[in-house]
Amino acid sequence: MPVLKSVWLLFLLAAPLVSCSPRAALTPQAAFHGLRSAFRYSDASSLEKQLSRESVNRIRRMTALFSRMDERQLESLSKKFGVPAAKLRSLSVRDYCALSLAVGRDKSAIGAATRYEIVGVHRKGRRAVVRVENGMELAFVKEGPYWKFDMDGL
Repeated sequence: MPVLKSVWLLFLLAAPLVSCSPRAALTPQAAFHGLRSAFRYSDASSLEKQLSRESVNRIRRMTALFSRMDERQLESLSKKFGVPAAKLRSLSVRDYCALSLAVGRDKSAIGAATRYEIVGVHRKGRRAVVRVENGMELAFVKEGPYWKFDMDGL
């Protein structure tokens, strides 16, 4: 019985620590490393979680354009990306992230930047710019307590 009480006490003490663990990056550097990991492992779900609200809205606007394309345009994109035209008409943000990672992970500026180490971070209020070894810069924005990748300027 004393063992059961000890386990129960340990559980009660550990529960708040586990439930309070950060759900996203608390620094621009951590956000960069999360973005790097998403690209390195082609993890669309993780990439979606790294995006700022404005970046998600931007992707939604882009995917809405796909749904309004005429058949000929859509078929052309379908062939280029290797995705059925019907799928392009109804891309979710995660689908768009997966498509971006599958088609252009090695060709994208973001993918290229995440291959290098951070050499500097310039923070100004709720915005930060992370500079990497090859001179590229990626923008991050603070949303609540978390830092998110901001596609603004890409």
